[in-house]
Amino acid sequence: MICSNKGLANELRHLGGSAKVSAGVDLYLHVQTSLEAIRLVELGARATLVQQLTGLERKVIKRFYRQYNGQPSPAGQMPFSDGWYRKDIRRMLHASVIWQLYKQPVKMERTKACELIDVYEGYLVLVREPLLNITRASFVPLLVAMDVWRERKCNHCRVQYLASVAGSGVICPGCTLYYRHRCRECGTAMKVTSQGRYRKSCNACQQSQDQ
Repeated sequence: MICSNKGLANELRHLGGSAKVSAGVDLYLHVQTSLEAIRLVELGARATLVQQLTGLERKVIKRFYRQYNGQPSPAGQMPFSDGWYRKDIRRMLHASVIWQLYKQPVKMERTKACELIDVYEGYLVLVREPLLNITRASFVPLLVAMDVWRERKCNHCRVQYLASVAGSGVICPGCTLYYRHRCRECGTAMKVTSQGRYRKSCNACQQSQDQ
């Protein structure tokens, strides 16, 4: 088990006792932090992100990275806007999956590193072809915290999804993709015209497909 019970470690420390006990707790936390850093590197995190989440010295993290990947951690800035996500509706769909995983209740207090590890491992299990690397995944809750994105409820499936605060849409990325070639009223697959374009009204229910 990579992630530690942060609350339990703090509890042991507050119980007091000998310096030997305190030193043992400190050693336990240091080992756990190192294991979390190594797991983050295994999941693709760069040194900058690992340092932000664990607080370990940069030279230690760079050593972990080089030992695992056989090369130094690449340079580059962390994401600073949501532009990359909004370029592809599938990325917004995956961002919503990441956000739902962050919202899942947990039974123990976790470090930030452990939280991201749990979320990203869950994401890799759920999706067949991951579109978000661990750096992009880590930025999702920050965009919500910065009030760049907000949760909305989809008018079709009623599921909560993330959308830009500036946007006005009411359909989640999943339904948008599903109904791209299906009738939004009855779900029938839309037929194409002789020019190869999808018809603007459903052949089954005659419902217009204009937004």
